[in-house]
Amino acid sequence: MLTNPSTKTFASWATWTKWALLICSAGLIAVLLNKMSPRTEPWTFAVSVPEIPVLGALDTRSEVITAPDAKEFVHGASVIATPDGLFATWYRATYEGAYDAELVSSRFDGSRWSPESVVTNSARVSRDFGITIKSLANPVSFRRSENEIWLFFAASKLSGWATCEIGLIRSFDNGRTWGPAERLQASPFLNMSHLTKSVPILFSDGRIGLPAYHEMNRKYPVLLVLDKDGRVVDRRRMGNGGKVGYQPSIVPTGPATAIAFVRRLKSARPQSILITRTTDGGRTWTPPSPIDLPNPGGPISAIRYDASHILLAFNDDPKIERNITLALTDLEGKTFQRVGVVARMDDENEKNAVTYPYLIESAPGQFDVVYSRPLKTINHVRFSSAWVQHGSQSRTAQQ
Repeated sequence: MLTNPSTKTFASWATWTKWALLICSAGLIAVLLNKMSPRTEPWTFAVSVPEIPVLGALDTRSEVITAPDAKEFVHGASVIATPDGLFATWYRATYEGAYDAELVSSRFDGSRWSPESVVTNSARVSRDFGITIKSLANPVSFRRSENEIWLFFAASKLSGWATCEIGLIRSFDNGRTWGPAERLQASPFLNMSHLTKSVPILFSDGRIGLPAYHEMNRKYPVLLVLDKDGRVVDRRRMGNGGKVGYQPSIVPTGPATAIAFVRRLKSARPQSILITRTTDGGRTWTPPSPIDLPNPGGPISAIRYDASHILLAFNDDPKIERNITLALTDLEGKTFQRVGVVARMDDENEKNAVTYPYLIESAPGQFDVVYSRPLKTINHVRFSSAWVQHGSQSRTAQQ
């Protein structure tokens, strides 16, 4: 039987190509693993303890940020303080996960929110990344220096958020102009299924801790460690993996200690907020365990309040995101004191839920929350430490 020379050539070429691809893939994985291998930097947190003066009004101020005639789907807002007020970002699209997604922003000067401005969109991120990006979500602002803001976000490659990777876009003029988007290499295997939601933290040597989560197949919280240039140098699974919860909100409580409030899975029981803890600067975390606060399967936003308390915003209901409540807890996350409600559903229709709170302290004794209602508007609430203290004292007196 005669063999066609061209068949031999094709077979040899196919074999060579297969081995070349395997070698290149192995090389790429080795490079990424080396970049993300544990370093010798100290695992200690930069702990900032606010000195909370009891000041401000005893009522809250609230307003809708988005335009009254807007019809797009909007969600996943974050906010950061600027020298002249606040800078809020969120994503909008025809529907959740649509190809026409944009990251948009608005500025608050203390009296009004500015018209929306586009930071970037799916098409632009596709060009910056050099791959096709389907949609964008969950922008998270981080203050890098006096004028520099980093904006982390999730970028999906296919249908479904499980195909996301995390992007980073930088501004050097407090959010007025933005550079190209960059890819964070959070995993050596296709860089797949990592998303953002919560406020970043700092390590004592200037590295950044980015709370993230893995969503493909199994949802679990992750701490990404970035160097001063924004490159991922370490990745720590929070807890023991598996289907345990996601969207951690991390609060350092000491140089080596921190707690993270974790969103439960919709199917999980009990219907409570989860907590995971670290005592070695974020290297390892305890398995997430339920606490005595309900959770309908929505995210929690938590910050350090003072020397002995954490302030958190959450949905105070086991089934529906019917309100956004503020509560104080001790640094161990063992005792809780509700202080007040800053947003409520308009009625019992679940489509009108108040969702995705994002909490910051924008000035001493001044706090701001942004959230979605009902996925058609982005909203803002401002309250003071006087409001927090008054609510805490009133509820203590009622007990």
